[in-house]
Amino acid sequence: MIVVALAFLVLMALGVPIVLAIGSVAALYVLVAVDVPIVVVAHRFYTGLNNFTLLAIPFFVLSGLLMEAGGLSRRIVDFASALVGWVRGGLLMVAVVASTALAAMSGSGSADAAAVTTVLQAELRKRNYDIDFAAALIAGSATLAQIIPPSLMLVVIAVQNNLSVGALFLAGVLPGLLACALLMLVAYRHALGKPELAAAVEPFSASRVGTTFVAALPAMGMAVLILGGIIGGVMTPTEAAGAAVVYALAIGMLVHRELKPRMLPAILVRAATFSAGLLLLVATANILNWLAATSGDIDRLAAWLGSVLTTKLAFLVAVNVVLMLLGMFVEGIALILLLGSVLVTLAGAFGIDPHQMAVIIVFNCAIGLITPPFGATLFVAAIVAGRPFVAVARRAFMPWLALTIALVALSAFPLLSLGLPRLMGFID
Repeated sequence: MIVVALAFLVLMALGVPIVLAIGSVAALYVLVAVDVPIVVVAHRFYTGLNNFTLLAIPFFVLSGLLMEAGGLSRRIVDFASALVGWVRGGLLMVAVVASTALAAMSGSGSADAAAVTTVLQAELRKRNYDIDFAAALIAGSATLAQIIPPSLMLVVIAVQNNLSVGALFLAGVLPGLLACALLMLVAYRHALGKPELAAAVEPFSASRVGTTFVAALPAMGMAVLILGGIIGGVMTPTEAAGAAVVYALAIGMLVHRELKPRMLPAILVRAATFSAGLLLLVATANILNWLAATSGDIDRLAAWLGSVLTTKLAFLVAVNVVLMLLGMFVEGIALILLLGSVLVTLAGAFGIDPHQMAVIIVFNCAIGLITPPFGATLFVAAIVAGRPFVAVARRAFMPWLALTIALVALSAFPLLSLGLPRLMGFID
């Protein structure tokens, strides 16, 4: 296993695409560590995709793109602006609230970062906000799409570990809301040090709140459809994702009338491209995970860690530190597919509920989205804002700190992630 791990690190250092790196390492694993025919690699590749729940991924991706093109995302931002935009430094809070609301509908952090940055950019510049800090805060808020349902990462780790998707969706709600509150605190603290932001964006208007709320209601219906359908037991995650696509099409084309038929081919190509890359990663990682389990390496790793990390606290600290470091260089889905099943299995030996461990893993991967040098949402927010990546990355510390504090709370207090699933009867 050490040889295989070193080979993977070398391939990553050489810049080999993650899918090819995992596939090559899996083939090497067969040759040096596991006594099975090489044809098993192809068989496990197919088996890794032969799961109905995984169909939720392309549907959620497509529904998010349809929301953006159909004007649903912009109406959520308008409502957030009416709700909190009048507070000191309010536009920053608007970014956090809007990103959190969009997270409950799209499941894509990059899409949320692009949508919120695009809508707020002109107003941020007009009112002399620090564009680099605003972009970093938007990027940090957009990571909540991986924590608050429907999260693609939660779907992947649920399928990987045979956990209930509904239970994990509920487990991500309170940690996500805590992170949202902390990010709003960061926004307010930043505004306190900027006298030029003391003036409200505009006076509070109850009528505007009501008007924008009514306009945003169709978009909010997406979250009700997805979460209500899954948690209520009416639909499977895949069925809810498919219903979300139909809903986004109907609202965008028939209600808002901003989504035109001529736009659909390009949207479908974007959704197919992203989904194909993600599912290819799922398939190749399944090979490696199966080989590690078959060879007994996971059991040996568990025994070794049990001798080195003797307490639950030591295990959680080690896991969070390692995942946070790896998240700086490895894409979140890839990290989940590589280590998710191993860590969830090991967590059981320390008395940690698998649902809590799954959310901790996903939360670390979400933080990786704003951590240089490869933070995906940080890149998106910087590009859309028209700012250098390095300049935005330098202002990412406070959003990163807020998310890290939420992660510590999630690790220290199991009830934060397990309370809602237990209340709703998903877990004991």
